[in-house]
Amino acid sequence: MLHADPFELVSAAAAGGFDRCGIRIVSPDPGRPVFDLIEDRAMRSRFVEHMKNNGVEILDFEAVWLRSDTDVNTLIPALEAAADMGSKYVLTVGNDFEIPRLTDTFGRLADAADRFGLILPLEFITYSAVSNLAAAVDLAAQVGRSNVGIVIDSLQFFRAGAEWDVLAQIPRSRLPYIQISDGPIVGPTDIDTLRYEARTSRMAPGAGELDLRKLLQELPSNIPISIEIPNPELARLPFDEAAMQLREATDRLLDSL
Repeated sequence: MLHADPFELVSAAAAGGFDRCGIRIVSPDPGRPVFDLIEDRAMRSRFVEHMKNNGVEILDFEAVWLRSDTDVNTLIPALEAAADMGSKYVLTVGNDFEIPRLTDTFGRLADAADRFGLILPLEFITYSAVSNLAAAVDLAAQVGRSNVGIVIDSLQFFRAGAEWDVLAQIPRSRLPYIQISDGPIVGPTDIDTLRYEARTSRMAPGAGELDLRKLLQELPSNIPISIEIPNPELARLPFDEAAMQLREATDRLLDSL
């Protein structure tokens, strides 16, 4: 639903029976516009009221991609806005291949986020500098801030090799929520196709072959589940209908546990 505005996303979440939703307020790619909830404070106030009226809260704001040229100071208004709108989490991706610099940038962002009471869940992505769970655990340890967590994206987890042993060693308190989607058991192997699958070709829970039941059973029983499933079929549906279909598919998966 990347072409939906935040008001439409909240309405869709309510229609699907979701408690929370995720909103994009920071562009993941330079030059890609996002709906302005940072500078436009009047719009932000209307949005907060819209959330209250629909009984929906914010799970996370996404996604801060930490690159070689990231200036933490420019992100502080986004952190302030996220806290103002009631979010606890600002999703973060490490995409600077010079790890010492990435560690320093991440640490300074975590310090800034801590001033607003925010947690930075780190998402590993196969086509980023932090490409698997072990690398995410190592980076979080090097950053060494208590407000850094790790988010498991189910598709990325399996595409990165399903590191069950690494997952078992992560303190449960460091796993704030999970992003869930399904897919074929055999996935792409090159970077471009991995990126294409993740951004456009995910499958609803139960429609693919990934062992989502085992993954959920390895996580805390009360962990929030975030549904992240961009694909062409869902994109053609009204937002409310897409949300309802995804909720029904997820409920079927959870009922099978």
